[in-house]
Amino acid sequence: MKVLQLSYPLTLDRYQPSVIAIGYFDGVHKGHQQVIKKACQIAKQYDLLCGVMTFFPHPKEVISNDKKIDQITPLEMKLQQFEKMNVDLSYVVHFSKRFSRITPEEFVNEFLVKLNVKGVVVGFDFKFGHMGMGNTETLRNLNQGRFSVDVVHAFQDDIGKISSSRIRDYLLSGQVELANQLLGRNYSFSGRVVHGDKRGRMIGFPTANLQLLEEYLTIRKGVYVVKTQYHGRSYAGVMNIGYKPTFSDDQNLPTYEVYLIDFDGDLYGQVLEIEVIKFLREEKKFNHLNELKKQITYDIEQAKKAMINIMI
Repeated sequence: MKVLQLSYPLTLDRYQPSVIAIGYFDGVHKGHQQVIKKACQIAKQYDLLCGVMTFFPHPKEVISNDKKIDQITPLEMKLQQFEKMNVDLSYVVHFSKRFSRITPEEFVNEFLVKLNVKGVVVGFDFKFGHMGMGNTETLRNLNQGRFSVDVVHAFQDDIGKISSSRIRDYLLSGQVELANQLLGRNYSFSGRVVHGDKRGRMIGFPTANLQLLEEYLTIRKGVYVVKTQYHGRSYAGVMNIGYKPTFSDDQNLPTYEVYLIDFDGDLYGQVLEIEVIKFLREEKKFNHLNELKKQITYDIEQAKKAMINIMI
């Protein structure tokens, strides 16, 4: 997949004709996937490239001057998901103050037309242009026969519309299994193994301390069943997200510690991809190390049971 970084105004480069799905696509969940799949179907039908247009940074960070917004899928992971869907090219548009002020007409004429777009696919609630003045009907009115416009209706389950906000709420409350259902895959993140205090090794459960590679959403603190990808292999594991209250009262930044079941080796400096499977329990403070060791042993047994039908 080819990735093109764009900013406003566009340069006069030549762009290959394509059909593109447009959206922020945080999570690349089942609803987003319907939009992207539709674009690829149309592209294949007309022998065109299938593209996705997304934006960076988050528009709210620019428009409202909000603090950094933690993402379900930060940019690099989002691009990985696009590639897995056989997207040919991804346009990453730099969302700046200047870009935020363009009109719907300017977006169509200065972006879509110049990018040689032959078809656009968006979700039913798509908004574009300054203050979100443009919508799907605006897009249809402005295309003037220069490209097709297809609108994908809301993708729903028994509860309602599948959305990034629902997934975020599930993750923040520890309902990982529900979040995974809406994502269509396991929620995951990547981190590099760094040196920690080595207390896990001292009590017989050596853990990998992770420094996250991107600014991910901080999900509910606690202990989770995880599947860890390392060098092409999968390992069941137990992950603790929190502040290690048994050893410290520091409540600043949460730590991410992973114990890989049936793994023996040196992981320092390595990058691990963690798939979060199930929430086991809240983090708690233990009065004695023996209590902690007993609880970890129990957590590992629970993780093994949970992973029996998952590990392949």
